[in-house]
Amino acid sequence: FVRHRIEGMSVDIEIIPATLQGFSARFRIFGDADDEPDWHTVHLAPGPFATRRQAEEAAKSAAFARIFAHGSPRH
Repeated sequence: FVRHRIEGMSVDIEIIPATLQGFSARFRIFGDADDEPDWHTVHLAPGPFATRRQAEEAAKSAAFARIFAHGSPRH
């Protein structure tokens, strides 16, 4: 996983090979340092993408959109 901070939230992104070709990415969002990442749903960015970087950027964009639309995760 690669960790990013987006709007004060931690976002873990994992790049995964697509079934036929290219890459996709899954991500999870959590807010507090004490949170366990597996407590939060894993989301899949749309794909596949030609490069790992494109997949990571798509996951960051999808995470930002989710954070913006839904706010902080609730426990």
